[in-house]
Amino acid sequence: MKIKRLWLTLATLMFCTYAFAQTESAAHAPLVSALEKWAGQNQQEKIYLHTDKPYYLVGDTIWLKAYVTMGSDHVPSTISGAIYIDLLSEGDSIAKTIKLPVMGGLAKGDFVLNDSTTRDGNYRIRAYTEWMRNAGPDFFYDRTFSVGNSVANEVFGKIDYIFEQDRNKPKVKAVLKYTDAKGKPFGEHGVSYSIKEGYKSLSSGRGTTNAAGEISVELPASKNPSQNTTYLVTHFTLDEATKVSKTFPLKTSQLQPDVQFFPESGCLLADTWNRVAFKATGTDGLGAKVSGSIVDNEQKEITTFETQHLGMGFFNLMPEKGKSYTAKIKMENGFQTAVQLPETKTDGYTLAVYGRENGQGAQADTVLLRINTNAETLAKGAQQLSLIAQSGGTVYAALPINVSKTTTSLYMPIKQVPSGILQFTLFSPTGTPINERVFFVQKDDNMQLKVVETNKREYKKRDQVSLAIASTNPAGQPISGNLSVAVISEDAVPFDETKVNTIYSQLLLKADIKGYVEQPNYYFYNANEKTRENLDLLMLTQGYRRFVWKDVLAGKAPDAGYKAEKIVNAVTGQLKTLSNKPLANGTVTLLNNKYGILRDTVSNQQGKFSFDNLIILDGTEFTLRGRNPKGGKLVEVLVDKAGSQPVTPNPNVGDLNPDILSLVKTSLETSRALDEELEKHGMLSRVQQLREVSIRAKSKMAYGNTIKESQADEIYRPDSRRPCKTLMDCLMRMDGSRVNFVYKQGTDKYDDCGPLYIPMFQREQYTVIIDGMTIAPCDYQTFFTGDHPADIDKVYFSHESKGVSAKLTGTGTFGPVMAVFTRTGNFRRGYDPSVITYFPKGYDNAKEFYSPKYNVQNPSNVPDQRSTVYWNPSVITGREGKAEISFFNSDQTGSYLVVVEGINGQGLLGRTTYRYNVK
Repeated sequence: MKIKRLWLTLATLMFCTYAFAQTESAAHAPLVSALEKWAGQNQQEKIYLHTDKPYYLVGDTIWLKAYVTMGSDHVPSTISGAIYIDLLSEGDSIAKTIKLPVMGGLAKGDFVLNDSTTRDGNYRIRAYTEWMRNAGPDFFYDRTFSVGNSVANEVFGKIDYIFEQDRNKPKVKAVLKYTDAKGKPFGEHGVSYSIKEGYKSLSSGRGTTNAAGEISVELPASKNPSQNTTYLVTHFTLDEATKVSKTFPLKTSQLQPDVQFFPESGCLLADTWNRVAFKATGTDGLGAKVSGSIVDNEQKEITTFETQHLGMGFFNLMPEKGKSYTAKIKMENGFQTAVQLPETKTDGYTLAVYGRENGQGAQADTVLLRINTNAETLAKGAQQLSLIAQSGGTVYAALPINVSKTTTSLYMPIKQVPSGILQFTLFSPTGTPINERVFFVQKDDNMQLKVVETNKREYKKRDQVSLAIASTNPAGQPISGNLSVAVISEDAVPFDETKVNTIYSQLLLKADIKGYVEQPNYYFYNANEKTRENLDLLMLTQGYRRFVWKDVLAGKAPDAGYKAEKIVNAVTGQLKTLSNKPLANGTVTLLNNKYGILRDTVSNQQGKFSFDNLIILDGTEFTLRGRNPKGGKLVEVLVDKAGSQPVTPNPNVGDLNPDILSLVKTSLETSRALDEELEKHGMLSRVQQLREVSIRAKSKMAYGNTIKESQADEIYRPDSRRPCKTLMDCLMRMDGSRVNFVYKQGTDKYDDCGPLYIPMFQREQYTVIIDGMTIAPCDYQTFFTGDHPADIDKVYFSHESKGVSAKLTGTGTFGPVMAVFTRTGNFRRGYDPSVITYFPKGYDNAKEFYSPKYNVQNPSNVPDQRSTVYWNPSVITGREGKAEISFFNSDQTGSYLVVVEGINGQGLLGRTTYRYNVK
């Protein structure tokens, strides 16, 4: 690691109180060495997805480009050759996963939001590489967005929260409102509901909507909230034959707002000034306005405070030795509470960091640092501390500081520090970290992008638009960049630019901190002194979490259980005898008829085998056949299967939209008008729209001793129009599926039969019943992961009812149950362990965005109401820093927004927007 010396000379610091040296110190050298070792072992990858729109309708395509970077300089990653992108539903199940090849840190792909995977609601898109799984899901790309339904949806649901106090006990009610697409309420309709926390049912009930289409549900208190998402499942009675199922993820299980206090650099120190930040979060997961006062243990008021931005604020406090302090807090709705401040330390240090402005609307090239202490600490004698400033594992300053006064101040130049989070850590003389503070460096060091009209400024419908894009470095010199461009109709897709996630907010901010960031683009869109002040509040209340110094200094190696995946793949596994012993020198054959693949290999002494250098596309089927050294087939072939990434709770609960109709209303109206027009012309070719009906007329049962069809929470039947390779694939892709298969390997319970895929509902394992028999995981693997069984009749799922689960199993089992029925009623069939079929997750083919070309001589009469007018993930500005694009407007009028984002080979990030009008 190169340590970048950025400290000013002593003469420059004549206005500061200082006591430090520029020489190498034995005290901090081991600290730098430990961090250097850690950074070398644990290179960090980050991901940003540029998508064409902030929200969608069922039937839309999500067009996306992935930017995968590494290190603090954000250069395109050379670590990983593949990226996984999950589409997750409200119920925390994976609707679809795509795998894309990463070349030069870039990838492009798409998701079709068809009726088989999508209902209206709040969805998540999550992206990661195998290497990133070592750092954990806190550092994945994870975004929440809304999806509306224009045709199939007859009933729209909205959820609000009401906070009340009953005899000083807090209560939260969820108010559900049901309307049609035009906002007309459904009054006097029956609603049944159930509140779920994972699989566990917290409460249930039923009621009738009032004239405003509303019904109130009291939310139960959760003393020990689980890691599962809490959600409200409702069944709305539209008419006698139709019940509509709606799922509302609950933003919170807490019954009152949460207020936390964060002393700068970690502690309150007696007899010196401390800056204390705070963050108030409402029951909806968003920042809440609060005010209040700080009182000591004698109830004497010391100071007052109020929120400054999105529930955040700060105050200054000089605590006295031997006293305790309490914050008396008042919410906007009148609720009052009290929170004890952290205990005051009698000796020690605090580290304060102050950003500065340069007087020209930008951040200054220096920051002010102050190490504060008190007389009790100084009585022990002067101490030589160490200070390290690092960003992304790169050390920008490391120096000793001799503290002999209550305040030691110094300016640090940050001109050479790139934009992003800079972490300051103060160490004791023995090398123990004692204070930490993070600061956001925000400067104009990015790739400068500019969009220029090449023909005219104002257009008509279906006019051709030509745009020139220029890219330069911060000095204005042309540079080459790899860009993605989206053009949308703002009138069709209105949104708040401060709330979107951009290449800046993701790679510079969200990717380096844990926790929810509200309105991330606020800090980058029209950045100024005020936004930087509020960004510093975010740093004071959120903080940097890429690593823990304690682990670095202890030499604890980072968890590297997941290896970086290259663009070429391998099929690996083990050959065993039927007595479960490794078989050496056996022959394994890999076969794929479609691509003409036929390979042989020999197992090693541990029975391991590998077929390397394969480019595997999604849907590829391999047959593997094993033989012993004498050609006999009394062997078992086991294939290594990558474990799927578990679904973790939504980290962006605050972004859940309680009123999707209001957000997508304009898009819905446009989409409905288009569908009606196409239907008139007999050209309605959109994705088939299915009603959100969960219960229809009852059908006759083929089996007498199971359950009624209406009692099943989900039902799967094979459909030749929607073929699947495996039953596992079909079950995960069925309409509104909440089934997820989790990979298990090396556990005591399943170690005797190799890698397994276990079907899960939330975090509960399904009991699997096939033709009336409870089947163990070892026995149902081929049934789920091999070729789709030809004689499947149907599959029933029980999630909501303990009674139904118990009836299906016949054993009193109350957990989730998957009951499979075959036409033959005979599950047990021949099984040859020497031959297996393997469907690895391969690369998905990215589609090309279709942009129509209108000909004046032969004008098209088909309505064109596209909200995404143009998408191009592969715009390259060459050495001259220039590129041109051309496309045709749709029939939408109003403002069109052009969004350009990208990166260059040296890691310079770029983003710009441009608007033009269509009449």
